[in-house]
Amino acid sequence: MSNACAFAIQALDAFDAPRIAAHLLRLAPEDRSARFAAGLVTDTTICRYVGSMRFGHDALFGLVDANAQVVGLAHGCVFEVQGRSRIEAAFSVDDGLRGLGLGTRLMRALDAFASVRDMAAVVGLCASRNLAMRRIFERAGMQLTRADDEVHAMRCLQPLTGHGPVLSGRSGKLACRG
Repeated sequence: MSNACAFAIQALDAFDAPRIAAHLLRLAPEDRSARFAAGLVTDTTICRYVGSMRFGHDALFGLVDANAQVVGLAHGCVFEVQGRSRIEAAFSVDDGLRGLGLGTRLMRALDAFASVRDMAAVVGLCASRNLAMRRIFERAGMQLTRADDEVHAMRCLQPLTGHGPVLSGRSGKLACRG
């Protein structure tokens, strides 16, 4: 078994697209399905996904081994709600490296990215069967709610402006100001 400390987390850019694609293409069909919360995820779908990444806008962190191979990926898609940025977290780790806390390390990288940019929240979405992703969200202190076969995760970040989380409307669900 590999040592979790033997892997570096690096910010990735457009030049890393081939390494990102290689990692995602190595995922087994069931892992692709879990990662993308979809049914069949083809090679073509993965290549389109990598081609659509917003390098320089979204957060992209690679878990890199000693050979500079991307063996794990965190993609934080940045979006706006009521004028405040949020980040949606998605992860994948090569099959033989799971269970070492590497997904948690990638989540921390996304948290740091979001915090220094004064984002309102970190959110996530996964299939309810994706227990590994649910554990990462739980360890990150995110509130989980289930909607049909999906699990929605959310954690409001402490904004630099002093606003905090509030209960929203009639639903009583946690929401973030701004």
